[in-house]
Amino acid sequence: MGKQRVTIRDIAQRLGVSPATVSTALTGRRNGVFVSEETKRRVWEVAQELGYPLERLRARGPQLQRVALFCPPRPDSLLISGTVLELSHLLSQQGFRVLVHMSHDRKQACSVAQQLYRRQEVDGVIFVGSRNHPDELAVGEVPCVVVGEVPERVSVWRVGVDNEGGGRLVGEHLWALGHRRVGMVFSEVNPLPSTKRLRGLQQVWQERGAKFPDEWVLRLSSDSESELMEKLPSFIQLKRGKLAFTALFCYNDRLAGMAIKCLRRMGMRVPEDVSVVGFDDAPYAELLDPPLTTVQQPFDQLGALAAQLLEERLSAPPEPPKVLVLPCRLVVRASTASVQLPVQR
Repeated sequence: MGKQRVTIRDIAQRLGVSPATVSTALTGRRNGVFVSEETKRRVWEVAQELGYPLERLRARGPQLQRVALFCPPRPDSLLISGTVLELSHLLSQQGFRVLVHMSHDRKQACSVAQQLYRRQEVDGVIFVGSRNHPDELAVGEVPCVVVGEVPERVSVWRVGVDNEGGGRLVGEHLWALGHRRVGMVFSEVNPLPSTKRLRGLQQVWQERGAKFPDEWVLRLSSDSESELMEKLPSFIQLKRGKLAFTALFCYNDRLAGMAIKCLRRMGMRVPEDVSVVGFDDAPYAELLDPPLTTVQQPFDQLGALAAQLLEERLSAPPEPPKVLVLPCRLVVRASTASVQLPVQR
């Protein structure tokens, strides 16, 4: 006689759980039951031990049907608006139902995600935008993917861009143009990506044996124009007849556009007196005066990969989370120029 085929009931009997629990753990279909990550791990282990045909599960279609997108209500943020629109479009095209939830309170968003999941209103969630603190990812057993940065040592499925590499691109570009004193406009609203962009910039100086002191960083507690207009003049003030910096690297294109506006009010020219660089490559970046040199993020790829990761997260056995980091690209426009050396007489 041939070997008897292993069934879901065999696994359930070995573990002392219901067949519905085993089915949910293996397929991702809820079946009216809630299964913890620990139970899911045990089910997969026993299934492998008994020889259950797991390859059949992988051959099935995706189990993702209802997705919640969580994002802060910041329409000015290209990462937020661009990625949410791309995700909504992609998921809708594939027949998924999409719920978009906007909230300033990221901790509250975690609670809402758990409620939606336990009420079986969604199968998984995608958080668009960096999570700067571990408690902003306290979602328990909810399958989730983050688009953006997360704190170190936080284990989560994630897709993002190489913010540090983007900072390096800016540093290498400005150094090649002869800039040696570069100010960084840092956003405390998004400290994780800001820190990585600053680190990439600083590495260029360090590798060339130059210093990049902390006082070269202008830290903004908000993304409001009023705070930048208040602090930038003293940050870039003249010292011994010279400007403190010949270039500014701003956290994003919005801050870069406001910096250009502020410099103009101060009677300075961009890029003749001060070069300015942004980050994102927003649609308006090339419409600024002058057109903005910036770091381009692949927003369409971020959305597509986030949806793909969530599908994998639901169907995969317990394993280390997948993290995808995409490269950035420097787009050089007219807001940066070589340092103007004084004429020798």
